[in-house]
Amino acid sequence: MKRAVICVPDPWNYFNQFPEYSLAIVNPDGNANRKQYLLDNLDWSLLVTPDGIQHRAGGDYGDEKMVMYTSGTTGDSKFFSYSTTQVQHVVDNIIASYELTANDRFLSVMPLWHGHGHILNYVVTTAGMQVHHVRPSDLKKQIEFSPTWVSAIPDILRVMSRTQKFPDLRFARSASVALPNQVFDDLKRSFNTPIIESFGMSEACSHCFTNPLYGEQRIGTIGLPDGIDADIRNGSLWLCGAQCHTADWFDTEDLAEQDSAGYYKILGRKSDRLTLHGIKLDPLSIENQLYNHIPQLDEVVVFGENKMMCVYTGDVLPSQVRQALTDISTYCNPKFLAQVESIPKNTAGKVSRSLLKEIYN
Repeated sequence: MKRAVICVPDPWNYFNQFPEYSLAIVNPDGNANRKQYLLDNLDWSLLVTPDGIQHRAGGDYGDEKMVMYTSGTTGDSKFFSYSTTQVQHVVDNIIASYELTANDRFLSVMPLWHGHGHILNYVVTTAGMQVHHVRPSDLKKQIEFSPTWVSAIPDILRVMSRTQKFPDLRFARSASVALPNQVFDDLKRSFNTPIIESFGMSEACSHCFTNPLYGEQRIGTIGLPDGIDADIRNGSLWLCGAQCHTADWFDTEDLAEQDSAGYYKILGRKSDRLTLHGIKLDPLSIENQLYNHIPQLDEVVVFGENKMMCVYTGDVLPSQVRQALTDISTYCNPKFLAQVESIPKNTAGKVSRSLLKEIYN
């Protein structure tokens, strides 16, 4: 199987045009250096850009179906190759877990160059359901489409809940970024339907855990393993299974814990854990407590190295945020605190604490 790279604003229009190729999708509007880095490393044989289609003699990758890559920066992404069997394994699990059929209608809002969006495009194709593609900016006005399910990062779901009316929605799935408790409550109130928090990663074909569609949806957890084996070793989440990039158990580098019902909870990345005065603190836990203390916060991120740093958005005074942090622990009194218009994200649209350290240090 040769590789095709789709690098256009509307990749969904090309998604099924090259069945004889493995697919990778690149953001055409991304940083020029980042885009070139990805194209240089994907060893493509066919490239689709707004200027047309190019061919060259790239490598052969056997039964490969798709390529995912981590967000990274210009030069440090990791690339993962998945076979037809691996992709089908994940697609079948998602369809079964959410009882998806050809009668469903999906509003696709996550970019297809994001693993989250890429794998779900195979899901809707396999199930034969109707799909309507929009960009996040399109959500500012009412969408003339009535989905039965949606899946996005929490920020996009929150915008959707404020601007859209979806009378036929039977569930909303959150993935790729931790879902704060306050946002879960807001979504539940607005959509009045099950809010399903799930978890996946590029190293495991983008879907690993989910809360059940029917049953208890536990706020703050990623649910239960879905078609994958999971273990917690020395506080770190380890995975093994058919959809993983390796046949061996591997360390996700995520800190995790399991509750009494077996549900998993992500506490943050090992590299993101704050060490203040010899005390180790989990940023996700601190952020959830801030959302609970100050519901007016739109978004808040804590980060830093040997000092507490915090940026946030929302109509909240810095003194309120400082007081709430100090109430959590005297160690959390921030050395840097800023109210910003928007919190910078990495190339995948995710919060990166290491990036924020670079920007604000």
